[in-house]
Amino acid sequence: MAGDAIYGEGTVIMPMSVIYPYVRIGKHCIVNTGAIIEHDCLIGDYSHVSPGAVVTGAVKIGQLVHIGANATILPGVIIEDNVTIGAGAVVTKNVKANSVMVGNPAKEIKKTGEE
Repeated sequence: MAGDAIYGEGTVIMPMSVIYPYVRIGKHCIVNTGAIIEHDCLIGDYSHVSPGAVVTGAVKIGQLVHIGANATILPGVIIEDNVTIGAGAVVTKNVKANSVMVGNPAKEIKKTGEE
């Protein structure tokens, strides 16, 4: 982890994850095994970056977001609060709150809370 990266209380950084400079990670987050968070990213409180996920540079992730295993978030993307990104998804554009996104490129399949 870069010396100038900051993470909040209760956050867990698992082995083999890589966190680059100017990253800010909120409270009670999980950066799971082998995840990569590139420079200048912001990760909101209570979010989870799953094993093998790649969050490229200057990405902003809201609160209560789950990035699935081996998902990739492209540079500069903004992911709003309460979003689920499916395993292996490639997020190429901004994601609105309360969305579930899957595929390559990622597409919304439903809003959270829908049956």
